[in-house]
Amino acid sequence: MMDAEFFAFEDIMWQTVPPPSRHPIPAAFVRDLDVGSELTIGIPGRYFIDGQIVLRTERSSVEFPDDGELHEALAVCAPMHYWTWRVAPGRNPVMQWWPVEHAWVYRDALPADVSGRLVTDEPATEASSWLDRVRADLEQPPVLKPIGAREAGALTGRTLRSRNAQGEWFWFVGVSEPLDVDGDFCVRAVPHSHWWLHQVGYYPELQDKVRTIPLHRLFAYA
Repeated sequence: MMDAEFFAFEDIMWQTVPPPSRHPIPAAFVRDLDVGSELTIGIPGRYFIDGQIVLRTERSSVEFPDDGELHEALAVCAPMHYWTWRVAPGRNPVMQWWPVEHAWVYRDALPADVSGRLVTDEPATEASSWLDRVRADLEQPPVLKPIGAREAGALTGRTLRSRNAQGEWFWFVGVSEPLDVDGDFCVRAVPHSHWWLHQVGYYPELQDKVRTIPLHRLFAYA
């Protein structure tokens, strides 16, 4: 009888398990905000801007010209200003004081229950439509659902997510479209900080940090 190890194979199913959905939490209810925390800011009913960064731990007050009231505010800056400030602390990053009540922090959905289903997610359907993303209002940023990178369209400049065998999730930004690398479809990707630094200068120490990640292991959000 053949040894059972002859038929053994590595379980790689974890590579295609999608990340959890992302839900916007009002920043006023988030206790662990710190320098470097990522925010979505906006004016309900008008617009939302993702990816803004908390620059200071202290808070201030700001008054909107059209309401005459003081609002508790966070020191917020665009990611390019934040990451260039991190590598050159002598810089004076451009920032603004933004009302806490108009800021949100995205968090992963709750862990899966014993059935393996994310407790905050609706059951997946086989087919979806762009109509599923039409919203009744713009009172807060949308819930973001994971999609495989291969279905996400253009990937250059797209925020992507991938995990390791231990179940840890990591964020990247795509810097290429899918390409054939030794018979495997892959995408070049970099960490968020490198994405912004590459736009303002050539950093030799970052050149070998560009990752080549198999396409089936990458996910985007929509």
